[in-house]
Amino acid sequence: MINTDLFKDFLHLVQSRNFSATARDRGMSQSTLSRRIAALEAYVGAPLFDRAIQPVSLTEAGETLLPLAQSILEQMEAAYYIGHPEARRPDQKCHLISLSTLMLHFFPDWLEQHALDEPWQVDLLNTEPLLAANIRNFLSGQAEFLLTFADDRVPDLQPLRHHRYIVLGHETAVPVSRANSDGLPIWPLEGTGTIAYCGYTRGSFFQQALAPFFERLGPRIQKVRDNSMAAVIHSLVRQGHGMCWLPHMMIGDDLQSGALVRAGGPEFDLRTEIRLYRSHNMSRYAQSFWARVSEGHQICRKAVRIA
Repeated sequence: MINTDLFKDFLHLVQSRNFSATARDRGMSQSTLSRRIAALEAYVGAPLFDRAIQPVSLTEAGETLLPLAQSILEQMEAAYYIGHPEARRPDQKCHLISLSTLMLHFFPDWLEQHALDEPWQVDLLNTEPLLAANIRNFLSGQAEFLLTFADDRVPDLQPLRHHRYIVLGHETAVPVSRANSDGLPIWPLEGTGTIAYCGYTRGSFFQQALAPFFERLGPRIQKVRDNSMAAVIHSLVRQGHGMCWLPHMMIGDDLQSGALVRAGGPEFDLRTEIRLYRSHNMSRYAQSFWARVSEGHQICRKAVRIA
């Protein structure tokens, strides 16, 4: 019978991709961790990690084992709860990293939907300006959950492709502009004129997701302002400095009042998913939270090898 703690070692290493960091977090020496991973590899009968490159990456056998290890540990947790209903105490909490727009305009109402019978203690950690920094903090173990907009074409999301997630909903980023005296956009996407663009900082989610539109519009679109936060860009667009694509959850009232108008038709809309990613390494409290919020959702994972 194999020691199931080896699966915990395995999952931690999958997330950190670093032997020394995993050994430190798991409270053992690096040599001990290496022996434990070797024991698991002997049990499976194949190498689980490619150690020739840094950070380490999963082999094909490691990719196959990953969902099995996750399922084994989660079923063990479920069995533990049968006779230990007090295991998730009300004074416990879990941690979540969220992109700032979702933190302000989505997270509070969404969490409230899952607190009908009891409140959940979820600490929001400080949001970094760029997507990659938030993902790096999540992968380093600072939080059990990451709430983000998602589009599989965004390169910075690739490190998450071996993590499970649920799709909580969809959001549309709409091209908007301040209106002129005739109620038309000051900076229309149709036509041939130059378009002043209040842009997202390089490395932000929307800067990457909007790349096909930038290619389509070519040199007509000229960045005049730059910021990583949609809230700041929202203010600049309202003042007439330029146009931008802004999440509908942020600008719905502006479109209704006429403070902002569409700068282009629906063919210029950017539709994204809202995803909640979960860590491989979670406390019992976080496991309970995940079980609650994932009810009724398909649990997804990109079945591709980590490069």
